[in-house]
Amino acid sequence: MSIDYIREPAASGGSERFGPPWQGITLPREILDRHGARILDPWGVPLDPGERRPDSTVYRSDVLLFPGQALRSDEVVSWINRALSGIQLELSPVSVRRARERDYGRETVWLPGVLEIQKEAHDIDVDAWRALRVVRRALRAESDGWPFKAVLATISLDHLFVGSATSGIGSLSLGGEPATSGHAVIEEPQTSARPGYGRVPVTVVAGPPRRRSLAQLGGRRITVVTLDTGVTEHPWFRPVTDADAFLTVDPAGQQLIEDSHPAYQGRDVAKLVGYEDLGELPNPLVGVLNSHTGHGLMLAGLIAQIAPDARVLMYKVMHSDGVVPLEAVHAALDRLLALMASGAAVDVLCCSFGGFSEAGDPAMQALFDKVNQLRARGVIVVNAAGNYATTRPFYLAALSETAVPGPPLAPMLGVAAKNPDGTIAIFSNEHPAVRWRAPGAMVVSTFPPKFRGAQNAMLTTGERASLDCDAVGPFCGWSGTSFAAPIVAGTIAAELTKTLGQVGVDPVQRARQVVDAMVDDKAVRPEIVPI
Repeated sequence: MSIDYIREPAASGGSERFGPPWQGITLPREILDRHGARILDPWGVPLDPGERRPDSTVYRSDVLLFPGQALRSDEVVSWINRALSGIQLELSPVSVRRARERDYGRETVWLPGVLEIQKEAHDIDVDAWRALRVVRRALRAESDGWPFKAVLATISLDHLFVGSATSGIGSLSLGGEPATSGHAVIEEPQTSARPGYGRVPVTVVAGPPRRRSLAQLGGRRITVVTLDTGVTEHPWFRPVTDADAFLTVDPAGQQLIEDSHPAYQGRDVAKLVGYEDLGELPNPLVGVLNSHTGHGLMLAGLIAQIAPDARVLMYKVMHSDGVVPLEAVHAALDRLLALMASGAAVDVLCCSFGGFSEAGDPAMQALFDKVNQLRARGVIVVNAAGNYATTRPFYLAALSETAVPGPPLAPMLGVAAKNPDGTIAIFSNEHPAVRWRAPGAMVVSTFPPKFRGAQNAMLTTGERASLDCDAVGPFCGWSGTSFAAPIVAGTIAAELTKTLGQVGVDPVQRARQVVDAMVDDKAVRPEIVPI
């Protein structure tokens, strides 16, 4: 196993950006409907004179993200409602009330505000993109001396990110590879079968790697935080409630994520509940496994194989269909900052998801600022590059090499995927900020053994059967930059574990030293003892 650092960033041919489709992500209608979302069409939106045409993105149709502190002001709420009155919309009173009930501390907290149709209005298209443009237009008319102008300029769409596994919505379809149904591609009998990149059940005869006790370790465990689909039982892992378990959760923090769900009235949309990967079925009447079921446990198993002496703290921010609401990510990051302020240790953050922005870096600035607060405390951030075979910026990975004024921060890495032979995986994105490559094609890791879909083996006699790719079992092979990222995160955790005996070292300096050492060593391997 090797991890490569690309010293010279990939060139994209001057100003041209490549990758089908350049226009951006496409999602099935049923997924958009499940999450109350729509796709912004750059060529189908009205523009003002001189206004830049946006890029495509996915966003909640009737939600904007607000700096929650601003909604505490009656003046601000009244101003927003006056601005929206021209299109016969207003802020949901429930959203305002929830914002005022939130305990903020000193940091900016981003909360979803639902847009509602004004009373007596009829046949109104509630479109957050149109509402955002109306608010921005009204804001330009305000004097620079208005105290709320700067904070209201940060209002944004509620973007929906996607998981970076090669199944379902997390990838570009390349003729069945990556598999777009969430299952491996199995060709008809008596043909030249080729494996796809999707989820494939495998048998692992080895047990979990040996983990030293705290006494043997001689220090605390390095903590790797994963924001993903949640946890479930597996033979490799003790219950999350056990003392010193490898795979752990934070119920109080998970409740904050659950409470970040938009305050809808009437028709609801999919909501993150609890910390378990529930394996929800997209259609229970059919019973096929969802595209990202088991995604989080795959990440945990990969980290366990490389850094068994560490621990994984997982927050559920991803639905089993791969959708990641931006407000859930903000809530998880807020929780991590609060934990660190109270003395808890967080060393690595692994994000195996991302998305496209309509306005590029400015629209992602609030999220980048929040991540940088963690980096300032010594947290190394590892981001999946995405699976769209494009050079279009995929966030947060596309911000990994962005310079930040002020004191040095812990590194932020964008990770692409390699095939077993070392070539770049065909699905992997490229971008100047994506400077790391790690194995990401058909890697083997842990999968929830209790999940089984409704598809059957292609051939069966009752006692004998061909491979049933919907009966995944406790291990599977899967592909995507989703899995390259935790391999890098796990390797960093293993290297950080070697520094536990150091005292008086600044956490940011330690983080930079560890990553610098990885840059200088082309092949980074977990410790292997020959037998």
